[in-house]
Amino acid sequence: MSFQLTSVVNAIFLACLLTFSHGLLRWLSTQEAGSFVNCALQNWRVTGTAIAIYIFIFFYYAYILKFISISVLYPVYTGLSIIFVFLMGTFFFHEPYSMRHIIGCVLIIAGIYLVSGASNDVVVRSW
Repeated sequence: MSFQLTSVVNAIFLACLLTFSHGLLRWLSTQEAGSFVNCALQNWRVTGTAIAIYIFIFFYYAYILKFISISVLYPVYTGLSIIFVFLMGTFFFHEPYSMRHIIGCVLIIAGIYLVSGASNDVVVRSW
């Protein structure tokens, strides 16, 4: 597997995990329990799962940075996370969206393409 493909696959994996944990928290915020703290405690399995996913993401991200450049991994991972969370909000939670959201996602995808392919370019200046 090429370095570029490995970077993108790891970024997709991290983005999917982060999106899932955000979805759990979004679902949690819709539950009736008085306060958010009471809701989080009453739904402790969901809360614990979201926290466990965040912890796993932290350690996995730190580990793969040994092999993948942060200047490629972070932009791809965060850009995909933004798009995936937008899609989840739209399709699972029926949140409204506009043409501005769609244009923003297209620009993020263009940026991901440019950044993920940048590792193949000739370096013009290195500090």
